[in-house]
Amino acid sequence: MAVRDFNLYAELLELIGEHDPAIGDPPPATYAASCRWCPRGASRWLEAWSRPLTVGEPLPVLPLWLSDELAIPLDLEASYEQTCRDLRIA
Repeated sequence: MAVRDFNLYAELLELIGEHDPAIGDPPPATYAASCRWCPRGASRWLEAWSRPLTVGEPLPVLPLWLSDELAIPLDLEASYEQTCRDLRIA
C-alpha cells in the first residue's frame, strides 16, 4: 500500500497562485487550516489560518466562519478531548 503525503491547504494556495511561507517547504502532511473568502472592494480575497500539528502537542484553536461578519473559535483540542470521552477511548 502506497502512503501519500499531501497538504490540501497548500494545493488550494497553489491553485489560486498564492503561497503561505508559514507552512514550509515541503508543507506538513498533518495540519489544521481555516479559510474564508473575504470581500475587498470589487473582488474577494482568501483569508487563511493554518497551523502544523505535532504529535503530543495540543491542537490549535482556529476561527470557524459562519458568515462574513461572524466567526466562532473552534477549539480543536477541547473537541478532540470531548470526543474521546464520549467514545470512551481516553
